[in-house]
Amino acid sequence: MFVDLQLLSPHFYQHFTTTFNGDEVLTAREKALIEHSAEQRIKHFSTGRFCAKQALNKAGIADGEILVGESREPLWPEGIVGSISHSKQMAGAVVAATGKIFSVGLDIETIGGVRRDMWDMLFTPSEQQFLNSHADDELALYTTILFSGKEAFYKFQHPLTKTFLDFTDVEMSFVNGRFWLKVIKDFAGKEVLPTLTQIHFTKQNDQIITFCYHLNDRG
Repeated sequence: MFVDLQLLSPHFYQHFTTTFNGDEVLTAREKALIEHSAEQRIKHFSTGRFCAKQALNKAGIADGEILVGESREPLWPEGIVGSISHSKQMAGAVVAATGKIFSVGLDIETIGGVRRDMWDMLFTPSEQQFLNSHADDELALYTTILFSGKEAFYKFQHPLTKTFLDFTDVEMSFVNGRFWLKVIKDFAGKEVLPTLTQIHFTKQNDQIITFCYHLNDRG
C-alpha cells in the first residue's frame, strides 16, 4: 500500500501496510523492549518498526535499528526524523533527512472511534461548533480527522518542545478547504513551533491518515 506523501514534499520516504508482522522483523534489542508485552502490542510494535525500516531503506539507510527514548518515542538514526503510527487495520511510517525536514508527525485512525461523550475531553468549544455544523452522517469522518490531526501534531511537536499537551491545548480549524492547527496553551518552548500548522489528511477505505511537518529553512 502506498499513500503518496511525496506529493506534499519530495523529501519524504514512507511505507504503509495492512499486513501485520510478528517480532521476527525486530533486532534483539528491539525485541527486548516488548518481551513481556501482549500479543497485539507485539504485532503493532513490530509492524510499525517494519514500516519504519522499509522507509529507511528507501532513504538509503540499511539495517536501521529503532529503539525508544525516555518518553517512549522512537529513536531514529542520526540525521533522520520520522514518525510511526498504526490502527488495528493499518500501520505506516514516514522518514526524512533532518537537513530537509525539521519535524514530522503521522497518525492513522479508523473512522468512527470517537464517540460524542468524548467531545468535551477532546475538542474545544470552537471545534465542537464546527462538528455540530455537519450532518450526522458526516460526524464520524470529521471527528476522526480532528482527533487524528491532533495526534499527528503531538508527535510532530514533542521532539521539539519536550512538552506533553492535552487535546484541548490545541485547536483545529477548517479554512479555505484546509485543516489548520494552532497551539492555544502558553508554555516555555512554544516559540519553536509554527504559528499555524497545516494538517494534511487522506482517506483509505475506513482509515484516516493525518500528517503534518515543518520544512527545515536551513536545508
